[in-house]
Amino acid sequence: MAKKRRRRRQEEQPQVENRREVRLRARERERNLRLTAIVGGIVGMALLLVLYGVVNELIIKPNSVLAQVEDQRIVTRNFWQQARLRQSELENQRLRLQLFAQQFGDSSLFASQIASINATLASPLTLGTQVLNDMIEGAVLQIKAPEVGVSVTDEEVEKTLREEVAQAQGALTVPQATATADTAAEATATAETFTPTPLPSPMPTPEDDADSEPAAVAAGEASETSEEPPTPEPPTILTDALYEEGLGTLEKNLRENSGMSLDNYREVIRARLLRTEMSETISQDLVSTTEEQVRVRHILISIDPEPAAESESPAGETPPPLPGNTEKDGESTVAPAVETPLPTPDSSDENGESTVAPAAETTPGDSAEDDGVGNPPAPETWNPDANGDGRVDDAEALAFAQTLHQRILDGEDFADLALRFSNDPGSGTQGGDLGWAGRGRYVPEFEETAFSLEVGEMSAPVKSTFGYHIIEVLERDDERPKEEASLQQEYAEAFQTWLQEQVLSLNIDRPDNLAAMLPRNLGDSDDQ
Repeated sequence: MAKKRRRRRQEEQPQVENRREVRLRARERERNLRLTAIVGGIVGMALLLVLYGVVNELIIKPNSVLAQVEDQRIVTRNFWQQARLRQSELENQRLRLQLFAQQFGDSSLFASQIASINATLASPLTLGTQVLNDMIEGAVLQIKAPEVGVSVTDEEVEKTLREEVAQAQGALTVPQATATADTAAEATATAETFTPTPLPSPMPTPEDDADSEPAAVAAGEASETSEEPPTPEPPTILTDALYEEGLGTLEKNLRENSGMSLDNYREVIRARLLRTEMSETISQDLVSTTEEQVRVRHILISIDPEPAAESESPAGETPPPLPGNTEKDGESTVAPAVETPLPTPDSSDENGESTVAPAAETTPGDSAEDDGVGNPPAPETWNPDANGDGRVDDAEALAFAQTLHQRILDGEDFADLALRFSNDPGSGTQGGDLGWAGRGRYVPEFEETAFSLEVGEMSAPVKSTFGYHIIEVLERDDERPKEEASLQQEYAEAFQTWLQEQVLSLNIDRPDNLAAMLPRNLGDSDDQ
């Protein structure tokens, strides 16, 4: 019992630690504190980095200046929105082309356009570069617009926005419907003033008289039973309620596809309208609507190339076709061979009989097939292949062209000879007439001659890359209006040239690494 009481007292008394144990315990506490501080610092740094990344991605980077044109700044957020908007527009355009291809049953009609869209969508950098260039050009136009007196009003922006909503809703705005109705009324008025030329009625025969009554009855029955053509349904007019519905759908699509608000999209519309108005103003100042033109006709005698020379000729050296020539797959349809020569006195068929037309069918002096006395022309007059090797070389083509030139001088009809012998299929059937054309439409040798001749004057044979030409000027006009298609192309080229000059003349700061500034997930699209 005494031993138990002593042991209990010893356990109840506090244990006294020695100095070594105290030092070890202190070191352990310091190590734990240091480790906790290090771990806490690492975790804190990680949290700061994550927070900075979020702030940078959501606040700093979107609001940073991506590019600058003079004092016009292009903000990264706007660039992201327009890049995604362009991606969405390209995807919709590709879908429409694919639907067209299915409707026409021939995908090759739209294959090149679809391939171009796919290539752009597959390269985010290409897409981003296009969008940034457009935004830079838009900033340039904003700077230059006051100088030429061009501006876009809020009313114009709202009008365009309303038309886009109407199109998406399958409707027409009130101004559009009014314009459509006016056009239809004008067309109806024009049709009413047109008096068709009556066709002569055939003289009735006894058989017709006998059957006239049943025929009339049958015609009456047919007219009664015939169905009237369906009346076209009137167009849907965009009401305010329909507009608000479409506007809500548009806003939803903009936010989902590009993160863009309606106000941002209005600025996109403003930039498009400004570009259109600037293009019209600038191009009309730079391009004349008239030009010097001549109306000519010609006879072409082609030169057949040597077989060896034809195989050795490099690709891409085919001369451009003359106006009037038809093209297929980008190749000229100018026939290398001349028209099949008319038969000569020595021609005979398989039975040994002459195939020359009888002399009684010709009128002396009026036909190209006689010499004014009733005799057929010499063989070399009709066939340029003088040596009979199956091809026409340079000397033979020149000799034949000189012969035709002399025959025209002697009084033969130019159009008749062009129809029979010209190797230009586009104009040959028109008597050699190439129509009106300005400078730059013909090959240099042809153009120089055509614009140097007087009206009614004919040239001697002129050599070009096509062969030998006999050219006659029919009309000349120093201020003839240009064709609309050609004029629109000149407008576009002139405006683009002017715009590039303005871009080069201004101070423009572009990003050093555009790839790093592209929006996330750009280019992720459905390629089906």
